[in-house]
Amino acid sequence: MCDSGAKRGRLMQATTRTILIILSGFLWTLFPNVPAFSDNSPQSSTQNSSTNPPILISHLGSSPRLERPPVVFDHDMHTKALKQSKGQDCAICHIVKDASASLSNPEVKVFKFPKSAFDPTDKTAIMYAYHEGCVSCHRTLQSEGKKSGPDIGLCGKCHKKRPEVQQTTWAWSPIFNYARHGKHVEAVKKLDPATEFAIADKVQVVSDTSGNRCELCHHQYDEKQKKLIYKKDTENSCQACHKSKDEKNARSMQKVAHSACIGCHMKLAEKAKAETTSQQGSSSTTSQNKFGPFECKGCHGEHKELTPEEIMKVPRLVRGQKDVMDLALVLPDNTSVEMPKEIPGIQSPAVRMKAVTFNHKAHEPRAQFCNACHHNSLEKCVNCHTQTGDVKKGGGISYERAFHMVTSNQACIGCHAQKKQDQKCAGCHQWLTGPTPSSSCPVCHRGPSNGKAIDVPPMPLFQDKEKVPDKVVMKLLEKEFKPAEFAHLKIVNKLVTISNESSLARWFHSTREQALCAGCHHRSEFQQAAVKVPKCTTCHNKTVDLASLGKPTLMGAYHRQCIGCHGSMKQKPTALECAKCHAEKGEIKTALEVISHVPANK
Repeated sequence: MCDSGAKRGRLMQATTRTILIILSGFLWTLFPNVPAFSDNSPQSSTQNSSTNPPILISHLGSSPRLERPPVVFDHDMHTKALKQSKGQDCAICHIVKDASASLSNPEVKVFKFPKSAFDPTDKTAIMYAYHEGCVSCHRTLQSEGKKSGPDIGLCGKCHKKRPEVQQTTWAWSPIFNYARHGKHVEAVKKLDPATEFAIADKVQVVSDTSGNRCELCHHQYDEKQKKLIYKKDTENSCQACHKSKDEKNARSMQKVAHSACIGCHMKLAEKAKAETTSQQGSSSTTSQNKFGPFECKGCHGEHKELTPEEIMKVPRLVRGQKDVMDLALVLPDNTSVEMPKEIPGIQSPAVRMKAVTFNHKAHEPRAQFCNACHHNSLEKCVNCHTQTGDVKKGGGISYERAFHMVTSNQACIGCHAQKKQDQKCAGCHQWLTGPTPSSSCPVCHRGPSNGKAIDVPPMPLFQDKEKVPDKVVMKLLEKEFKPAEFAHLKIVNKLVTISNESSLARWFHSTREQALCAGCHHRSEFQQAAVKVPKCTTCHNKTVDLASLGKPTLMGAYHRQCIGCHGSMKQKPTALECAKCHAEKGEIKTALEVISHVPANK
């Protein structure tokens, strides 16, 4: 008995350990940025959750784990406190200028913290450097009798297991859209002298700038000349050169963005303050709208996304792109996208589908900025996504997959799938969860357009009541309620109107007869040719089918289809408003009322 009980105990312990290991792995997949799973990077990490402050100080050095919880740091709170108590700028905490740094412009601000040098692999050196930077300021404020943070020894005041976190409504990723870019373009035109505000020093302009001064922010490194140059229509995303970490000839994107953006804002603020002082004879505060924000929330805070109509009002951002282009993977020595040659060693042609006519100009207002599609650089897709998938440049994503990955918002199909979740579309598309049917391929793959835009005219409203019945009466399940009258023609034509409002919907819905019908009649492809649109009773029975337990009954199909559509499209009546669809038959008694009227047995 004892041996048996001990074995059961050991078995339970082993099972528990296994479950905990599996659960830990599952949680890691959901929350990969939890401190317990953080990497050894000496950089401060950021949190994207709306319930956490943005900066998390979690430096491991060469240690396998943290000895104390990470420090949740509210940068804006500290900035505000220092400004009120000392009137100081960023230099009180950060090294603003670093003469030893290999910068193209020594005047660019660097914002290094801590100020003291330390070995990023030595956890003790990291601790002393941060304590010196943080606690020394706390002690100074305490000596002045001002409110301050904790001193050495009160570790739990900063290293909290459950930090008090203020709810934030904004995402931590900055939004730089067409409108913001347009404001910066107009602002730099007014800078005088403009060279004082250049991000990089000694940028050689090798083309006409048309007075836009794009070279103040945009430049590229010329490998042959070993210097920075600017050439019109070659402007690129900052992330094309500046990656997540420092590289040989380029600092990280985080460092460059803060140096360039905040540095420029600070220069403008200093100049505005000097001008105001000289005019009024005394120091005066100036509006931050003249020079942009310094605090985190100013750039990273909550920002409303632009609508296509709002983007259309912003001057178009032109970078030499074509209005309409034909997308196809073509060999360099082949000029035909219709009849491509074969690649040596590969049996199939390089291109097996017709070219896709892509209206770039029409798509621009439907994205917040260029990086919605051009996620790494503004180069052509084929430069990184080759036929077989370049691992180094394109992450192993082939040219075909780059456009067809349903899980990627940068891919055509992925973006379209996201649009299907919009309120006006979700009523039908919430049920169409399978792979994109092959009948959709010719919608995009139409062949070369020779630069001519193609549009699909609006679909006409249905008028033929023989083809589309005016009303449908659902009475097979009539019992406590009267039959439900479904305004079939009215609802179908409403869906046609909604579809015509979207160019994306028009392209796909107009190519196949009764495409809109598939939203409700979702098994039409399995019916006989004579029965183009099947009734619900074709597949769904009144009672449970034991051979197909996963299939809803007729009542379940009706309610899931109708109520599901109303819920996703925010329409009335709602789920519990039964009488709005099928009126009650006289007075409906509850089960309790029925039991109370049953005569007692004698």
